[in-house]
Amino acid sequence: MSPQLAAPEDWRILRTLAVYRLVLVFLLIGLYALGFAPYFLETVSAPNFFRICLGYGVAAICLVPPAFIGGLGLRLQTHLGFATDAIALSALVFAAKGIGSGFGVLLITPAVGCSLILSTRMALLLAAAATMLLLGEEFLRQSATAFDGAATTETGLLGLILFATVIAGNTVAARARKSEALATRFGIDLANLSQLNERIVESMEPGVLVLDEQRRIRLLNLAGRRLLGVRRGSEGELLTEHYPELSAALTRWEQNPGLDGEPLTPHSGALPVIPRFTRLGWNPAAPVLILLDDAARVGEQAQQIKLAALGRLSASIAHEIRNPLSAIHHAGQLLAESDQLSAQDRRLLDMIQRHSVRIDKIVQDVMGLSRRAPAAPARLGLREFLERSLALYQEAHPGAARPVELVAVATDLSVRFDPNHLQQILHNLWDNSFAHGGAGGGKTLRVQLSAGRLPPRNAVFLDVADNGGGIAAAQRDKIFEPFFTTAHGGTGLGLYLARELCDYNHGRLDYVAGQAGACFRLSFAP
Repeated sequence: MSPQLAAPEDWRILRTLAVYRLVLVFLLIGLYALGFAPYFLETVSAPNFFRICLGYGVAAICLVPPAFIGGLGLRLQTHLGFATDAIALSALVFAAKGIGSGFGVLLITPAVGCSLILSTRMALLLAAAATMLLLGEEFLRQSATAFDGAATTETGLLGLILFATVIAGNTVAARARKSEALATRFGIDLANLSQLNERIVESMEPGVLVLDEQRRIRLLNLAGRRLLGVRRGSEGELLTEHYPELSAALTRWEQNPGLDGEPLTPHSGALPVIPRFTRLGWNPAAPVLILLDDAARVGEQAQQIKLAALGRLSASIAHEIRNPLSAIHHAGQLLAESDQLSAQDRRLLDMIQRHSVRIDKIVQDVMGLSRRAPAAPARLGLREFLERSLALYQEAHPGAARPVELVAVATDLSVRFDPNHLQQILHNLWDNSFAHGGAGGGKTLRVQLSAGRLPPRNAVFLDVADNGGGIAAAQRDKIFEPFFTTAHGGTGLGLYLARELCDYNHGRLDYVAGQAGACFRLSFAP
C-alpha cells in the first residue's frame, strides 16, 4: 500500500501512534530523571531501564518523520512501529522483574492502532508475535529464578486481551471502511443526481422558480430568467421587492389554492407569463414551486390545437361533400350532352362544371393533407431529379409555353427527400409562378432553378425564382396560411401544402425577399 493509495484516515492513525510512542518515551524518561520511578516501579533495574528507554526514544524519534512525510509505505511503517513497541515494552517488562510491573498493558494501544490499519490476518499475526514475545520474556526471566505460575497466567491473559482488542478494532475498522465506501458511493450518486436534476431544470421549457418560506428566490432556471428579463445572480432576492405582481398572485393562491393562474407581467421588462403554484411539502412553511409559462406561447399552442381540430373537421366535411359533388358534376355532364339547351343554359352548365372541378380540387387537397402517406425519403441526385421532374412537367402542359431553366445546379449535389413529395412541391411552385407571376412589359415569364450549400452546416438549398412582378410586402406573411389566395379560382392551399410536405421531410420552404420577381427557397436537411 503506497502513500498515494493509502486512505488519509490510516495515515492519521499512524501519525497518532508515532506521537503516542514519543510522548510515552519522554514520560518514562522524565519519571526516571526526576526520581519518581521507584515509587511506581519498586523492582526496576535502574541502569537497564534507562538504557531501554533511551533506545526506545531514539527509535521513536526516527519513526516520526516518515509518518508525517510519507517516505516509507504505510504497511512497512506500521510493522516497524509495532515491532519497536513490542520489543521495547517486552524489554521494560524484563527490566521491571515481570508482567506485574504493568508495562505489558502499554502494548494494547499500539495493537489497536495497527488493527485499524492492517488487514485482519496481519493484525492477528502481530498480536500473536507480541504474545509470544511476552511469553518468551517470562520464560527467560523465570529460568534464572523460581517458576511463577501467576506471572505466566497474567502473560497469557494479556495475550488474550491483545487478541480480543485486535479483533474488535479490526472489525470496527472494517465496518467503518464499508460505511465510508458506501457513503462515498452514495455521495457520488447524490452529486450526479443533483447535477442531473440541475441540468434538467435548467433546460426545462417552462420557467422554474423556487421560493423559501420568506419568499426569497432559491432557484431560477434559464427559461425563468428569460421570461422575467433578469440575469444570473437573482438567488436570494425577495419576490415581494422585485416582482410584486407575482407575489400578489402567490398570495391569492395561498388564500385559494384552487385558483387558476392568470396571465400577468411581473415587471416592466418581463414577458407576460402564466404562473402555476405548487407547495413542495405538507408544511405551510415548505418551499413553493412556481412554473412560469410564456403566455404568448400558450396562446400559440392553443391556436395550434384549434387548427388541428379544425383540420380534422375540414377533412370530415370534405369527405361528406365529395359524394354529392360527384353526383352534381355527373348530372351536369349528362345535361351538357343534350341538343336542346340554349346558349344561356350552356353558359350556366359550364359555370357549374367549372366550379365543381374547383371544389373537387379543394376537397382533394384537404383530404390529401389529412391522409398524407408516410414519407419514404431516398438519396436523390438533385440535378438528375430536376431534369426528370421538368420532363414530366412539360409533358403535362404540352401546349403551354412554360420555360423552366436549370441555371446553377451542380451535378454533385444530393439530397435526402421523398421523391413524390419533392415533385409535388416543385410542380406546385412552378404552377404558382406561371399562374400568378404576371411578368408584363412584353416579357416572357421564366422560372430559374439554382442550388448550392448554406453555411455553417453545409446544407443544400434550391431556389425557385421567376422574373414576374413578385409578391407584395403586405402579403408575404400570409402566403403560407391555408386558404389564403389572391386569385379568383385559387384554393389557397398550394403553398401551405408545399411547406407542410417540406416539414414532413425535415426541410423548410421560405420566401426570399429582395429578388426582382418571386423567389422561394427550399432548404434540405443536412
